[in-house]
Amino acid sequence: MGKQKGSEKKEFEISDELKKFAEKVIKDESMEIHPAEVEYLLVYPNISKTVAGRCIRAGNELKFFSGKDYLLEISGELWDVLDDSVKHVLLQHELMHIMPVMNDKTGDWKFELRQHDVEDFSNIIKKHGVDWISKIKLSISSIYDLSPSQEDKIKI
Repeated sequence: MGKQKGSEKKEFEISDELKKFAEKVIKDESMEIHPAEVEYLLVYPNISKTVAGRCIRAGNELKFFSGKDYLLEISGELWDVLDDSVKHVLLQHELMHIMPVMNDKTGDWKFELRQHDVEDFSNIIKKHGVDWISKIKLSISSIYDLSPSQEDKIKI
């Protein structure tokens, strides 16, 4: 029997490399994500052929079992071929989604996802331009030999 489309087994790897890289990005970019707890995962071979990374807010059950407020996933095969400057911006982009909000009355934290203010985040565009997105799309396209129409569907 042939392999069904999309039936490729995904492997999830908790990544110290990703965590250390993210900690450097948080420091370098003066990002404030405290008190959020984040788990950093590489997904092999990929999240999908058109998704470079994603930030997932943990629901109640996932938070109960993991103790984490967010999962930050990066497609592993892509991560392995990106240069450090593009890795930096990709992680900064995903970390920008983390938005802890304190309830002023109760002092409790609520963990939300920040949406893009443009296709990317404006402060990343100001600092890095939009060329970093093209580099990721080109890397994904070459890894998976995507057609131009598939390439147009790549999400960051």
